[in-house]
Amino acid sequence: MIHTPLVAAEFARVQDFVLAERRKSLSEREWQFRLRGYGYGLRESGNNRVVTALMKNSDLFEINEAVLNAP
Repeated sequence: MIHTPLVAAEFARVQDFVLAERRKSLSEREWQFRLRGYGYGLRESGNNRVVTALMKNSDLFEINEAVLNAP
């Protein structure tokens, strides 16, 4: 569920950034730590991860587990 509307270009930019940080991270915990430094958070929702905006305390979008495990 999306609570904060993102423009399509903004959504794609943030999603690309989040996935790039995942590729740089050695673990899930490091990934969360890196994102917190930029003002984003992660939480689990079933098999998916929800990216949140820490300053607004709102959900931005979900990332499917299949996308996370893709090379």
